[in-house]
Amino acid sequence: HKPSSPPTWLFGHFRMIETTQKDIFGQMAAWVDGKLQSRFYSIGHFVASRPCSSIGMTFAFCILCIAGLSQLTSESRADKLWIPQGTNAQLDEAEYTQFFPPLVRRESLLLESKVDNAVSKGFLEAAIGLHEALEEVEFEKDNLRSLCVQQPGEGHPCQITSVLGFWNYSRAVLTADADPLATINGAGKSEEDIRRMLGDASFVDGKLVSAAALSITYFVQSNRELDGGGYSDPRAEGWEEEALKMLKCETDQVECGDICTCAYDSPLFTVFPNFQRSGSDAFGSVIQGDVGLINAAFLIMIVFMAINLGGLCHKINSRILLALGSMISIVLAGAAGYGLSSWLGFIYSPVHSVLPFVILGIGVDDSFVIMNAFDRTDKSLSTAVRIAQALSHAGVSVLVTSLTDFVAFTISVSSALPALSSFCMYAAFSVIMLFLLQLTFFAALATFDAGRVSRRRIDCCPCILPKGCPCCPVASEEAVAEAAEKGLKDPNQLCCSTSKHEGGLVGNFLENCLAPQLVKPPVAVAVVVCCAALCGVCAWQASLLDTQDTQRSFIPDNHYLSGTLDKTDLYFGTLGTRVNLITTGGDYFQSQRALTEVGDRIRALDIMEPPTGDTFTSWAASFKAACAAGRACEGVTVDSEGFVANSIDYYPAVAAWLKGSGSRYGKDIIWVNSAQPSDGIAAARMTAELKSLSTVIDGELQLDSGAAVDAMIKLREVVRSWTDLPGQSVAYSPTFLLWETFRIIKKEMFLSIGLCLAAVFVITLMLVAHPLATFLIWICVVVTVVDILGFMNMIGLAIDSVTVIQLVIAVGLCVDYAAHVGHSFMTKEGTRGERVIATLGDVGSAVMNGGISTFLATLMLAGSQSYVFRVLFLSFFLTVVLGLAHGMILLPSLLALVGPEGYGSSHKNAEKVVSEGGPPNSTGAKTASVPNETVPETSEGM
Repeated sequence: HKPSSPPTWLFGHFRMIETTQKDIFGQMAAWVDGKLQSRFYSIGHFVASRPCSSIGMTFAFCILCIAGLSQLTSESRADKLWIPQGTNAQLDEAEYTQFFPPLVRRESLLLESKVDNAVSKGFLEAAIGLHEALEEVEFEKDNLRSLCVQQPGEGHPCQITSVLGFWNYSRAVLTADADPLATINGAGKSEEDIRRMLGDASFVDGKLVSAAALSITYFVQSNRELDGGGYSDPRAEGWEEEALKMLKCETDQVECGDICTCAYDSPLFTVFPNFQRSGSDAFGSVIQGDVGLINAAFLIMIVFMAINLGGLCHKINSRILLALGSMISIVLAGAAGYGLSSWLGFIYSPVHSVLPFVILGIGVDDSFVIMNAFDRTDKSLSTAVRIAQALSHAGVSVLVTSLTDFVAFTISVSSALPALSSFCMYAAFSVIMLFLLQLTFFAALATFDAGRVSRRRIDCCPCILPKGCPCCPVASEEAVAEAAEKGLKDPNQLCCSTSKHEGGLVGNFLENCLAPQLVKPPVAVAVVVCCAALCGVCAWQASLLDTQDTQRSFIPDNHYLSGTLDKTDLYFGTLGTRVNLITTGGDYFQSQRALTEVGDRIRALDIMEPPTGDTFTSWAASFKAACAAGRACEGVTVDSEGFVANSIDYYPAVAAWLKGSGSRYGKDIIWVNSAQPSDGIAAARMTAELKSLSTVIDGELQLDSGAAVDAMIKLREVVRSWTDLPGQSVAYSPTFLLWETFRIIKKEMFLSIGLCLAAVFVITLMLVAHPLATFLIWICVVVTVVDILGFMNMIGLAIDSVTVIQLVIAVGLCVDYAAHVGHSFMTKEGTRGERVIATLGDVGSAVMNGGISTFLATLMLAGSQSYVFRVLFLSFFLTVVLGLAHGMILLPSLLALVGPEGYGSSHKNAEKVVSEGGPPNSTGAKTASVPNETVPETSEGM
C-alpha cells in the first residue's frame, strides 16, 4: 500500500501527490462510516414508510418528557446561581447569618447639587424637605417610620446615615442654625467620616468648606421570605415602589441625557436613588422588554428557511410548510429537553432565556443538512428510499455534531457555578432531543412534503385540488417541459429565478468560485499562514483576558439606576469594603485583652483602612473605654489595665452597658441566653474596612479582581491566626461571595473549554474514525475558539459568568461548521482537490445557510438593553463569522494540502446498495430489495 503523502516542493511550485489505496486508518474509517450509514438508512426507511406512526410515537415521547415541566423549579437568587457552592465565603456566610440574619434593607439617595455647594443652608433645607416627603409616603398603612430600623435614644426614631442628622432631620432645627457649616465641623467627625456622607467634599485647614453631593441612607427592616426561587418582602417592596413613584422614577418618567435620572423636580439638586428593589426592577424590565425578541427570532427563522430550504417562490418546490414544521420540531425538542432537565431536578434561571437561540441555531442547521442531502438523491426513486438515502448520508454528519455538542455541554454540568451547570444540562438534553426529532419528526414531515411535490400540489395549500387554487393554478408537467425546451422560465416559478445548482446561489459560488481557488497549493498555503498569524495574535489577546466585576453591565443604560451607580462611583467610588470580624463561642472574659487589641492588629495590615472614626467599630474597645470613663462597670472590680477582674462580673457588666450608654452596640452581641447574661456570649462582631481596590480602566472605575481575591484570602488567614480571640474568628463580607467567583471563574472557563475540546476530539475520532481527518477538524475548532477569545478581549469583554456560558455555547456551535465539511470530504472520491470542490458544492450551502440562520436568530439582540443578550449577540457573531471562515476556508485548504484518503469503495458500495432499495446488513451484504417501480410512497399513505 502506498501511504498518503503531503504536498512537496518542486522548482518552487506545489504538486499534490494523490494516492489510490487506503491505509489501515482509511479501512477502519470506511468500516465505521458504512456501519453508521447502514443504521441511518434503516431509520430513514422506517420513518419514511410509517410517517404517521413516527410522528405519533415521537409526539407521545415528547409529551412524556414535557410533563417534567410540572416539576420545574425557578431560581433567581444570585447567591444560588453565580456563587460557587461550598466555598469559604458561603460557609462563613452560613455561620454569620446563623447569629446575625439579614434584617436590613438599604435605601439610598444621592443628591447632586445643581448649584455650587451641597452644604449651603438652602440646599440642606431642600434636602430635609425631600426627607419629609419620603416620610409621608404610605403603602397599606406602612410608612418610613413604621418600617425603618429603630434607633435607640433621643432624636429621630429611624436609623439613618446623613449629615442631615446633625439637625435631627428637622427643618425647624436647621432653620434656627445660623451657621450649618460650623455645626458640621463641630460635630467631632473626621474628614474621612464626612467624605462618606458628602461627595467631593473640600477642606481648608481641616475644616469643611464645600461639597458637590449629599447622601442619605435609610435602614429599613427586612421581613423577606422565600417566594419560589427568590426572596420577597411585600411590605418594604410596596413602600419602595410608592417612594420611587414620588421621586418620578418610573420608566416613562426617567430623563436621559448624558446620564439617566429620575424626574423629581428641584431647582437645587438632582436625585439619584438606589433602593433595595432597584436592581431587580432594572433587570426585570430588560427581560420583559426582550421577550418579544425571541418571537421575532423564530419568525425570522421561518422566513429564512422558507426562502432557502426549497425552491424560492416556486409553487411546488418551495417548502414554507416544511420550514414551519422544522420550527415545530425545534420547539418540541426544546420543550422536551426542558422537561427532562426538570424531571432530574435541575433549576431554571434567568440566563436560560438565551437557550432558545442556541436551540434554533443548531436545529435549523440540522434541517438544512438533511434536506440538502435529500435534494441530491435520485428523484426517480421512491420517497421512502430517498429519505433513507438522505439520512444515511446526512445522519452521520448530524450525529457527529449533535453528539459532540451533547458531550461538551454535559461535561460543563460539573461546573462549580450552579447557573452554568443547570444551563448546560438543559442545553445537553435539548441538543439530544433535537437530534432525535430531526431523524424522526422532521424526516416524517419531509416525507409528506416529498409526497406533495411528487403529486404536484401547491406548497401553501397541499390539500386542495391538484391544479391548485383558482387564483394560483399549477402548471402541468407538459407546460413546464415545453417552457424548458423554449428556454423560458418555469411557469410555476412566481418571481425570483432559481439557480441551476442544487445548492442554490450559495452552493454555486462555493463550488465554482471559492473551492477552485482554495485547492491551488499557493492559495491553500497562504490561507493556512494567514489563519495561523491571526490565531497567534488572538492567542496573545486571549492571554490578556482578565476577570472583571460586570454586575453593572446587567443594568440597562436607560434605567435610573445606571445613572445612580455612575454618580456613586464619581463621589464615593474610592470608599473601601466593609468587613465583619466575627467571634463565635469561647470565653470572652479570658480574651478581653485580645478583643481590645483587634484595632491595633487591623492597623498593622496594609490592606486595611486605619481603624479610626466610622471605618472601625469595636464593642470591646468601647466597653473598656466606658469602664475607664465611669459610664460602665459600676460596682465592678477593674484591674490596673482597665479590664474587668472577675468573670462573674464581666458578662452582667457588658449586658448592663449595652442597655445604657453602649446601646448602639446592642446588635453586635448575641447572648447564649439573653435573660441570663452570665451564661456567656454566643457570638459577637466588630467591623473594619478594606482599602479601596478599584482602579480606573478606560475611564471607568473597575474593581481590581485579582487584588480583591488576594486581599480576601490574606484577611481570612490573618484573622484565623488570631487564636487568642474567643472561640473561632472569621472575617466575612457579603462582597466576598462575589470575590469567590473571581477566584475560580478564569480557571473554570479554561477547564470547561479544555474539557469540551477534548470531548470534541474523542467523539469526532470515534465517528469520523480517521485520526488525520479528526485532527484537522479539531484544529479548526481550536483555532476558532482561540480567535473568539482573542476578539473578546479586543472588543472589551471580560471573563465573567455570562461569557463563560457563551464560550461553552461557542464550542458547541463551531464544531458544526468544521465537522460537516470534514465528514463530507471523507465520503468523496477522487483527488484531494476534486474532493474539496465536491464537498463545498455538496454540504457547503447547507453549512453556510446554517451559519447564516444562527446569526439571524440573534440579530435582533444587537439592540437589546440586556447585557446577557448583548454578549450572546457578540458571541454568536464571532462564532458564526470565525466558525464559517475556518470551516469553509481553512479546513478545505488543509484538506487540499494534507487531507487523508476517503472512505472509498466501502462508501461507494453502500451507496450502490441503498440506491437499489435496501440497506447493507452488518456483514456488508445487501438485504432483499424492492424494485424501484414497486416501492410505495409510504406504507401509511399520504
